[in-house]
Amino acid sequence: MRYEDAAYIEYGNVKISNIGYQNVRNVLVKTIQDNERGYVCVNDVGNIYAATKDEGMRSAINGSLLSLADGVPLAWYGWMVGCKEIERISGAALMERLLTDLTGYRHYLLGDTEETIAKVISKAGELNRGIDITGYSPPFKEFTEEDNRLIMERVRRAGPDIVWVSFGGRKQEKWMSLNVSKLDRGVMIGVGAAFKWLIGELVAPPPIFQKIGMQFFFRLTQDLLKSPRAWLAYNRERELLKSRMVFMANLPQKVLKARKQLNALK
Repeated sequence: MRYEDAAYIEYGNVKISNIGYQNVRNVLVKTIQDNERGYVCVNDVGNIYAATKDEGMRSAINGSLLSLADGVPLAWYGWMVGCKEIERISGAALMERLLTDLTGYRHYLLGDTEETIAKVISKAGELNRGIDITGYSPPFKEFTEEDNRLIMERVRRAGPDIVWVSFGGRKQEKWMSLNVSKLDRGVMIGVGAAFKWLIGELVAPPPIFQKIGMQFFFRLTQDLLKSPRAWLAYNRERELLKSRMVFMANLPQKVLKARKQLNALK
């Protein structure tokens, strides 16, 4: 087997799909047209790092239909291993392209506020006239079983092809894994803060930051300037700096291990 033929590679036993946008689109369309169901995780380095330490997170990502590389360092990792198809695909970019490209499909927005959902629906109409899209903002709390039941009832009544889940990283992955079996059909895609990126409430880093894999540093700097106390608390909770440092320090070892795993499959 050639490296480029691998469906996915692993980093710390967490899968990262060897895939670019066009084939992501093809997989989603086939899943929908075959009346099957599944979910897609869009992972940055922080997500992958968390999954190496959290069995529930790791199981959720590994059980996904696709685990996309949302972060240039993850794409670098794939290229170093030898997987040429892998692309960096952010949640916001994926959402904008699919809302534009998928004519005749029904979309459902799940998460964030009703105000944000209304703005996303308006933006989607600009991207694709006549698009079929609606949504729901669940309570901002830890969901009970009853909450999940009611949420999934709403989703099933809407009959969507794609459910865009905006609960935030490390929550939405586990939630999708837990609830995908309750879908009649269709695909859930966890996109974190993509709703706000799409409508311009969050500012995208300059292209140079994105190109060199430092978009997270740009966002950290912006957040630090807004509220140092909130920044410190969030950074401590999510281990944002630590996760990147550990990822880069372990990169050579992980690349060699992944190449050996693929060689063993030849």
